[in-house]
Amino acid sequence: MRSPGGVAPLTASLDGAGGAQGWRLTPSLSAGLTWSDNVRLAADGERVSDWSGRVEPGITLNGRTARATGLLRASVDANAYANESDLNRTNLKLFGVGTFDLYERRVMLDANASVSQERISSLGAPVNGVAYNPNNTTELRQFSVSPYIRGQWSNRITGELRYRLTLSDSSTTLLSNGVRQDLSVTLGNGANPAPFGWLLSGSASKNQYEGSNDTEFSNARLFGVYALDPTFNLRADVGYERNTFGVEYSQEQNIYGGGFEWTPSPRTRVTGMTEQRFFGTGYNYEANWRGPQSALSLSFARDVTTTSSTLNGGQLAGLLLAYTDSFGKQTADPNERFRLASQAWIERGLPLPSQIDGNTTYVTNSYYLEKRARLSSGINGVRNSIGVSATYSDRTRLVDEALLAPGDELATFDSVEEIGGTIVLSHRLTPISNLSALLGASRSTGQNGAAGSVDTRRQTATVTGSTVFGANTVGSVTYRHEKSRGATEYDENSVAATLGLRF
Repeated sequence: MRSPGGVAPLTASLDGAGGAQGWRLTPSLSAGLTWSDNVRLAADGERVSDWSGRVEPGITLNGRTARATGLLRASVDANAYANESDLNRTNLKLFGVGTFDLYERRVMLDANASVSQERISSLGAPVNGVAYNPNNTTELRQFSVSPYIRGQWSNRITGELRYRLTLSDSSTTLLSNGVRQDLSVTLGNGANPAPFGWLLSGSASKNQYEGSNDTEFSNARLFGVYALDPTFNLRADVGYERNTFGVEYSQEQNIYGGGFEWTPSPRTRVTGMTEQRFFGTGYNYEANWRGPQSALSLSFARDVTTTSSTLNGGQLAGLLLAYTDSFGKQTADPNERFRLASQAWIERGLPLPSQIDGNTTYVTNSYYLEKRARLSSGINGVRNSIGVSATYSDRTRLVDEALLAPGDELATFDSVEEIGGTIVLSHRLTPISNLSALLGASRSTGQNGAAGSVDTRRQTATVTGSTVFGANTVGSVTYRHEKSRGATEYDENSVAATLGLRF
């Protein structure tokens, strides 16, 4: 956690190369006291109120040397209740990314690690906050390493061969001892057509989980690209794909499609692609715009995906990314933009970045067909800021039920639809004090064929006042109201006081 005052972090160089930036190690400590009138998120008549204390020591390590760059945030979040002691819990929070140069920027290695608390069902209660339902929570642990070789040859031809190994496990059987292997290759000059270009790409994935059958998914494509002018490219592709989503059969399909890429300025980019796939029509369209202190992002997609591909997909994460893009005028370095945005985010009393990492709708060992849309926008003023996020997702089961682990939401429902929105308002009261408000609403609907549908409607309102007590200390008081109706019914009000220190 970073304090607005900005005390100089502990810096240690882990690489002796000349000109290396080195690594910054920043310890932190957050502590708080919360009262909730419904700590178990129970229906009326079963409500229990209680006080709870929280302490969260953590560290942040980030930096860059001649051969490595990375970011690691780790903390231990311990919660203890005055009366409902069976709700006491200690969770590890971890998010780390790193890139290592093994040989002259040609042989590289990426590494990622995360530990987060995730919902088992999107129709159940969320996992964040002092009040929670432990029956809808699983701790998801993921670690991946990805070595790759890349090169560049004459005629602007570039290529990359990459292997990725991802290990997954959770505190439930949903993702027990999972191993995913991905192999991909790209070769061509499609990124720099003059005016014609081509790109050959292929990938193969295999998912293995304890207690369920393996699934495999592979495809190959040949793209043709034509540059009408320096800002507008047309593209078309043909290919082939195969999967083993059925128990006793495999699906095979030819691929063909077309799309475009338009970049009228360094601040604006619009791209889109539509293809004929084994599930019908697939597409992916994106539009991004960045102003001096604002940003707008739109995306629409219909494609095959799985849990490991949708982490960090929460609405608040989208808002933070919009804030990050709005700092493009200050620096072109994406890591520095994220640092500036995170600091401004905390200064304005908004949810901490560590609280919005790793949010996914629910966990599953299955591939599924997802139709999704997202809007994220942020405006940073001198004293007032606003962020808006809206999301839509419709996830349909592709894999046979016999291949799914017990408890998997897609084993219960043929499809799950979600729609939601979040508005964040912030006002700087004084140079060291801020007031912010967050309003959110969402609806989750599970469809189960002839049995009909089940839904949950959720509303959230949060008001936070924060102030700086010193160069390395920030405090806040938050009131939160949450209401849920449908498959999960409860009302909850809470008041939390939090003190955060960075050393």
